[in-house]
Amino acid sequence: MSTKIKVWLGLWLVLTPPAVLEAQSVVSRFEGSVEKGVYESEYDALAYAESVGNDATVERVEGALVSRVFVKPEAKSNLEVFRSYERQLTAAGFTVRLAAESGSATELMARTLYTSPHTSGFNSREYRATDDRVSRIDLQRLGTQADYYLVASRTANGETRWVAVVLCRYEHLYMVEELTTTAMETGTVTLSIEAMRSEFEESGKIAVYDIHFATGSAVIQPESADALAVIASYLSETTGGFYIVGHTDDTGSLEHNLTLSQQRAGAVKDALIADHGVDASRLETRGVGPLAPVSNNTGDSGRALNRRVEIVQRLP
Repeated sequence: MSTKIKVWLGLWLVLTPPAVLEAQSVVSRFEGSVEKGVYESEYDALAYAESVGNDATVERVEGALVSRVFVKPEAKSNLEVFRSYERQLTAAGFTVRLAAESGSATELMARTLYTSPHTSGFNSREYRATDDRVSRIDLQRLGTQADYYLVASRTANGETRWVAVVLCRYEHLYMVEELTTTAMETGTVTLSIEAMRSEFEESGKIAVYDIHFATGSAVIQPESADALAVIASYLSETTGGFYIVGHTDDTGSLEHNLTLSQQRAGAVKDALIADHGVDASRLETRGVGPLAPVSNNTGDSGRALNRRVEIVQRLP
């Protein structure tokens, strides 16, 4: 027998049990499941694939992310949970982009999605605990031992909602991730000529937090244009050379972060040269990854402070 459940989707949905919808979420727990924890980020990334295989193309979307980890009832199979979410999302007007059933190819594909650079820092996420807690081992299992994988999307009212469901082969674990694509907040640039003058006079360097990159990438986001213009203006009124130093947090491997920080420093240099006519001989780049933190890496706020680009005065 179907059960009618009113949810905030702008409509009534008639669902087939045992799937349940909850307020402020398109989908939530399978009936009888226990939530272990929830991870929330105002701006994060979700990697997904539309085919299974070693050559599958990985795409990324960015926006507000909510990730929940559950323990399903022992008597229920992964297949039943998988089919329930597949029906539920289809009923809610979603387009199922990939429904990957049990097999080694599904496991290998999920490993690609939930490792750097596609989902940097996945194993270090801090999930807010319920009665239980999400451990590093839980995340490792979800990211490397996927049994079933489902990703779907729906566009309505000017925004796109993505849902990914990953069912682990062991421990009865599964994860539901929901991402809503939103633009990063604008008008928040704090960098100014005055700030640069003051910082260089006092310490010979400035940490810049207004240059934004796609997660795990060295691609500069469009909202960084104002900060780059301020840096270029300061350089135009000064002489001499400068180091551009990339910094990351400590999620992911050291080798990856060192490479990424160097690439990001290089991207800033290239933008200043190409878009603002800065003399290339004045700029030298370095990437130090997580080796010079200004805060701890155990929480989102500390990691955000460690992700930065520094402009450092270079003496003759």
